[in-house]
Amino acid sequence: RQAAAYAKADSTTHVIPALELIAVVAQAGPGRDSMYRARMADTLIKRVAGWAKEKGWLLILDIQVGHSDVKREVAWIMKYMLEPNVHLALDPEFDMPGKQRPGTIIGRTSAEDINWTIDTLAKVVEANDLPPKMLIIHRFTRSMVQNSDRIEPDPRVQVVIDMDGFGPP
Repeated sequence: RQAAAYAKADSTTHVIPALELIAVVAQAGPGRDSMYRARMADTLIKRVAGWAKEKGWLLILDIQVGHSDVKREVAWIMKYMLEPNVHLALDPEFDMPGKQRPGTIIGRTSAEDINWTIDTLAKVVEANDLPPKMLIIHRFTRSMVQNSDRIEPDPRVQVVIDMDGFGPP
C-alpha cells in the first residue's frame, strides 16, 4: 500500500517495494563472542530473501556492528550480495567505540570503513555482472559518520545517506 501511495504521488518514478532485515543486531550484552551483536541465522535471511524475490522486491540487509567491526560483518554478509535484488545498510548508531555498550551512546562509522564497503560491493558487482548495489547509511547526527566529506562515490554502488532514528530530534 505504501509503494502504491508513492507511485501515485509521482507517476514518473518507478517504485519498487523493499524489505529491510537487520541481519546483524546490536545487543545490550556481550554474547558468547563478546561482540555485543547477534547475527541472524542463514535460514531466516534466506526466508526473507525468498519473500522479497518472490514478489520482485528489494531486500536490504542492515548491519549493526556492536563491538565487532564493519569489515568483519560486511565480509560475513557478502554471500547474500550475489543476488541482484539484495542491498546493504550500515547503522553507525551501533558501531560502538571502546567498551561502550550499544544503546548507551550514539556510535560512529568512519568514511574509511564506508569507502572499504563501497569498494567491496563494487568488486562484487563487477565480478558477477550485477546491477549497481545500494549502500544505505542510516545517520541522524553529524558525528555518526566521521569525515563524511571523504566518502568516495563509485558508479557501481549507489550510496544513500538517510536520516533515521526514533523519538524526538
